[in-house]
Amino acid sequence: TEIYTLSLHDALPISRLLREHPDVLSMSEFFSTLRIAAASGPAGFPTNDMDGAQLWHLLATPFPMLDAMISDGLRTDEMLYPDGGRFDPGSGIPLVSHYILPMLNADPDWLLDQLAAELPRWPKRPAAVQYQHLFGFLAALLERPVVVERSATSLHLIPLLHAQFPQARFVHLYRDGPDCALSMSRHPAFRREILAIGAVRTTRLPAGSTLQQVNDALPERFRGLICPPYDAARLRDFPIPVEVFARDRWSPMICAGVAALAQVPEKTSLRYEDLLAGPAASLRRLADFVGVAAPEPWIKQAERTIDPSRTGTASAELGAGALARLRAACEPGTRALAGARSEERRVGKECRSR
Repeated sequence: TEIYTLSLHDALPISRLLREHPDVLSMSEFFSTLRIAAASGPAGFPTNDMDGAQLWHLLATPFPMLDAMISDGLRTDEMLYPDGGRFDPGSGIPLVSHYILPMLNADPDWLLDQLAAELPRWPKRPAAVQYQHLFGFLAALLERPVVVERSATSLHLIPLLHAQFPQARFVHLYRDGPDCALSMSRHPAFRREILAIGAVRTTRLPAGSTLQQVNDALPERFRGLICPPYDAARLRDFPIPVEVFARDRWSPMICAGVAALAQVPEKTSLRYEDLLAGPAASLRRLADFVGVAAPEPWIKQAERTIDPSRTGTASAELGAGALARLRAACEPGTRALAGARSEERRVGKECRSR
């Protein structure tokens, strides 16, 4: 079974909770990794036919921008490759080792060796078939029969994923808009992305210009913000109104994602705040949808590790004016979520009455 969890930023805890389930292979950021590895295909990750060697090249080749983030003091919570491993940012960490392998096994280098021995031998097949074989190989190797993929900001991929994996089931994990946008505003990758978008607009270079060319055309005070070497302190402190993250990222993604999910038959939703407030009920419902049991030790471990205070941060930390602007920027997405929840309740009532 392949289950693709579709979520916004700050959903890493769900990947960690699923990792502790004895039957779940928690593939964290797999589709994000593919988007980073190759810009081919309509949604930024490969959909063309490929052989195993090509797939392995995508996954094993280091990505200098991520290595630079670590070297320059911008490691994020999602970057789990351990210090002291076989690889380091200076020589290059295999892309698959940043996010995916450390979530699956305490020894990501051993897991990398297993993939290196297996994938290059695979014949040419459609990309979706290769990905499913990769999931199946890892599931068998690690004895985890159910695969759950979670990639942040993947809502815009729903139409493509549904077309590539028509039998997959979808979980929309969502968070309160102002809290999510505030969290994004503190994440170096999102800050860099917002600044890069603004830089492209500002420089007005010809279409097709590289990000490095854009960076070189910027005034000196913008250097170190969108291309390595990074100035970590300036990137963290550069003034970006928090409502920009709601207006340009959260609301558009939610609106597009809700519309796309309406076309998907096998789906459910999970509210981040409900998960934190009542992990047992939320995880049992998720496990039931995924098709696995919810063993009591797993539930108890989740209850011990979940931090229920990670809610209401925008209301608690922002002044009245900033909060009002943030809520206004979130309004389109908030309305879309409310409509989706209403429709989900209506469908649920109809199903129960049959």
